Amino acid sequence: MPRALPGRRWLGPLLVAALTSAHAQTPHVHPGGSTPGASTPAARAAPSAPTAPPSGPPPAGDASTDPATAWRAANDAVGAFPRGHADILRWEQAQGLGPRPAPAPDTATWSLDEVVRRALLARPDLLVTPGLGTTERLRLAQAAAAVVRDAQAAWIEAVAARQVRRLAQDAHTAADAGAELARRMRQTGNFSAERQGRETLPLWDADARVEHAIAAEQQAVVRLWQQIGGGESPEALARHLPDTLPARPSLAATDVRATWAAQVRERHPDWRRLQLDAQRQRAALPPGAWDELQTAWAQAVARGLPDAPRWDPTAPRWPHAWDQALAAHAALTRLERRLDGDLDLAWANARRAAERAERQRHRVLPALQALEEETLLRYNGMLASTWEVLAAARERIAAQQAAVTAERDAWLAWLDLQAVLAGLPLSERAMSAPADAPATPAKGH
Repeated sequence: MPRALPGRRWLGPLLVAALTSAHAQTPHVHPGGSTPGASTPAARAAPSAPTAPPSGPPPAGDASTDPATAWRAANDAVGAFPRGHADILRWEQAQGLGPRPAPAPDTATWSLDEVVRRALLARPDLLVTPGLGTTERLRLAQAAAAVVRDAQAAWIEAVAARQVRRLAQDAHTAADAGAELARRMRQTGNFSAERQGRETLPLWDADARVEHAIAAEQQAVVRLWQQIGGGESPEALARHLPDTLPARPSLAATDVRATWAAQVRERHPDWRRLQLDAQRQRAALPPGAWDELQTAWAQAVARGLPDAPRWDPTAPRWPHAWDQALAAHAALTRLERRLDGDLDLAWANARRAAERAERQRHRVLPALQALEEETLLRYNGMLASTWEVLAAARERIAAQQAAVTAERDAWLAWLDLQAVLAGLPLSERAMSAPADAPATPAKGH
């Protein structure tokens, strides 16, 4: 499990030419008043696409060369990769600089079912033995449902935290590249101290986000380890986590509400007992006594408002059977309202969370990915700056993090719904607020 910020990595395929160009720049003004970041149309024109990616970027020259020669070498470095990201990435891989495939895991990845099995192994007190009554069996089933919900929720939290941490490190790499480019631009005199500071702000924000993501992942893994027990440490347990959240089960149609309500009541260990007690107490009353009792109780409530209900001191005390019938009916209706209300809220929460996850995955994220691709095309055509590319990457990574968080919330809401269907009270878990947008400095070349 990671415990520290990632070190300075390869600056990324999108910035190879930009950093080379920044190193070659010298503080001067081109003829005609153009800025150091500009070039003639002929210099901007990219050469025809080669049949294979080049073996490496051409040398860019150093600060001791003529400025025009340095700028020509920098533009040649950009033009050597006419397809931009694709060519540079292939060149990086050939040089051993690009991201390498993750090694095969040395431990098996656990599924939700395996997590449940291990969690229940740690609870011998939930064993259903012969001779138990219906109420005792229902109570054990309810307790087991709580264990299952908590273990699965802890597993979902840990997997999502791992995804978010990796994305935070990706954002840190992009911010690190931008800060390094700004530093080099400042060294060559093409950036002011104020501009360098603005371009360094995303790195500081990324530092804090990585630290927070690492702490959140560690906490989630430890919580999972506490749920499922076992002899392994939290660090060893983390190796059993998958890289991404699994596909979430689909929600049932809304027309199952009545079926679910009956199911929830039958699975609650107290509902059948309270129902039978209320029916027995009411049946023991004389004919017409129930209606009379309801009227007397309404009058007592009105008489005591806004305080506790008060009995009419001039009226005779009602029979003891009335107290028992009224208390039994009130206990049953309170439980029914709680069960029905929890079911309605759990169903609504699960539906809203699923809709939010679908919207983030199928609308927001593809839109930002398309914007990033468009920015890359404009960058390859010298129509967008490096800072715009970095901003687009940050926005896309933030959307990926939001998609992971929304999917996690949808999973947790689905688990809460299953627990309510098993007769458990609705969890007080709150949905996550939308993630803050990453810091984006001013655009410009």
